[in-house]
Amino acid sequence: MRPEPAGPAVPAAHRARLAVVCLGFLALTLVQAPGRVVADTKLDLTVDPWGFLGRALQMWEPLGFAGQVQNQAYGYLFPMGPFFGLGQSAGLPAWVVQRLWMALILCVAFLGFVALARRLGIGTPGTWLLGGVAYALAPRMLTGLGAVSIEVWPMAVAPWVLVPLV
Repeated sequence: MRPEPAGPAVPAAHRARLAVVCLGFLALTLVQAPGRVVADTKLDLTVDPWGFLGRALQMWEPLGFAGQVQNQAYGYLFPMGPFFGLGQSAGLPAWVVQRLWMALILCVAFLGFVALARRLGIGTPGTWLLGGVAYALAPRMLTGLGAVSIEVWPMAVAPWVLVPLV
C-alpha cells in the first residue's frame, strides 16, 4: 500500500483536535511555577534578549565576569533569541515568554510527528495524535525543556525535516 501524498486538506475536526492538544501544551507549560523564570541555559537571554543578541554578534563580551570570550552565543541567534526579544517588546513578563517558548517547542514536535505519520500513511488520525503527544512528551524532550530548551529544538523539528522527503 502506497502512502497518500499531501493530498486533500485535513478535515476541520482533525485540525480542531490538533489545536486542542497545542492549547493543552500551552496550559501545561503555564501552570509550571507561574511567575518564576527557570534557569534555561542563558539567563541573560531571558531577562535581556535584545542586549544578549547584540553581545552575541561580538567575540568579546565585556559584561561577563571580568570580560569573556562568548561561548555558544551563536546558537541562540535564531529562533530562540528573536522569540524572546519579540516577547519582551510585546511587554510580556519574562516567565510568560519562557513558557510560550516551551509550548512552541512541544507543539512543533507534536505537529511534526502528526504531519510525518500522515505523509507516511501509517496509522489513523487517532494514532497520529497519540504518537505525536508521546513524541512531544518523551522523557528526553521534557528533561531538556526546562534546562537547555535550545538543545531539544533539533529534536522538535526533526519530523519537519523528513516531511518533504517522504
